[in-house]
Amino acid sequence: MKYTLYIRRGQLINDDPQKRCYNGCYFKSHIEWSDWELWIRDYFFSTKEAAAYNASLFVRENQQFKVVEVKE
Repeated sequence: MKYTLYIRRGQLINDDPQKRCYNGCYFKSHIEWSDWELWIRDYFFSTKEAAAYNASLFVRENQQFKVVEVKE
């Protein structure tokens, strides 16, 4: 079996009607997530654990990874 990684990124949206920002922080905000997309094209992992480990190396608070089994 082969596995690959999908990623989606979050974007911080300012919800404040007055668009206030204090020292780079919005008064009221939320995160909108993008659609899932293939992270690395034409590269596959041999085990699910290897794919999850590589995802853990690159994870940040504004992005999410998921491991997907590739069906041949």
